[in-house]
Amino acid sequence: MAVRQRLPRAAWVALVAFALFVVGAPSASAATNPGPPGGISVVAFDGSGNSSTPGRSCSDGTGAEQGTGAYWHYDYGADLAPNSFSKLDSTSRVHLDLHSDTQRYQNASGAYAAGSTAFLQGGESHLSILNQRGSVKVRLHSGTCTAPTLAFNGSNASSAPDGGTWEVDTGSGAYRDITGSGTFTLTNAEVNPGADNALNLTLKGPFTVPDPSLKLEVANSYWGGLGTDYLTRRVTVQYRITNTGPGDAFGASLVSTASPTSGVTPLGPTPQQLFDLPAGASQIVQVRYQLAGISPPCRVILACVFQTSATVSLPDAFDVPHTFAATVTTTAPTLPPPL
Repeated sequence: MAVRQRLPRAAWVALVAFALFVVGAPSASAATNPGPPGGISVVAFDGSGNSSTPGRSCSDGTGAEQGTGAYWHYDYGADLAPNSFSKLDSTSRVHLDLHSDTQRYQNASGAYAAGSTAFLQGGESHLSILNQRGSVKVRLHSGTCTAPTLAFNGSNASSAPDGGTWEVDTGSGAYRDITGSGTFTLTNAEVNPGADNALNLTLKGPFTVPDPSLKLEVANSYWGGLGTDYLTRRVTVQYRITNTGPGDAFGASLVSTASPTSGVTPLGPTPQQLFDLPAGASQIVQVRYQLAGISPPCRVILACVFQTSATVSLPDAFDVPHTFAATVTTTAPTLPPPL
């Protein structure tokens, strides 16, 4: 967060005189961009659950009363490496609602029928990803009772490459408006007795979160250095930088400043960290400008009106950078500092 300097009396006078002088610039626009392109892999070794065998045959009943075979309900968990979903460490949880009408018994003895097949019941199988910014739940689909798509032998289930589909169900926190869909590959899912069953699941396809956006305003201007900057023709401009959303920004920064006005030179400091800016949040930063005395409009620096611009980086919830530039009208204080 930028450190606020104590303003000299003249600056407060100028602030009162220009209490309503806050000039907003239209925020630069950026299309909603996808985050991780896919390839998110969950490799776990702690799977445990329960099974019910034998089950009710698919051909037993019709419609909603039709059987769904034997079932295995198993849960797995694993950490995701940084940069697989965002720069943060993330945790994943997977629940598989696995069913089979062909393999009717759990492979506890090692003997099972070859070529058995299975499916994931409805949308009851899901993957959840959680980190400090929020969470997202993804629904997993593969086959039906009458058209199973998973290879299964009562002990291990697997799919063909891209053999299942997924879509975002819900999101929270910074991922509250997340969307996405794609395919998945289930390389292996063990459903044996015990709590050390392995899982290897890979998602392909993009997630998308709303972009942040920028509003740049001049909040104030004053003579710094206890007023001595007036003598050297240096004015300090306070900017209010607002993320107008709809997406949150993480690790935001003021990248650079400039002025299209002749004779006005930015002195910095840049870059400046803005840290995290949720949608609707603002941060105040200060930048000094040198006003030359050889050309208008700042030959007389009191109440000099000039243009300044700022470039701001607002990375989204996936740490994908979004860069914005805006220009605002700035006015130097109307009074010199007190003698």
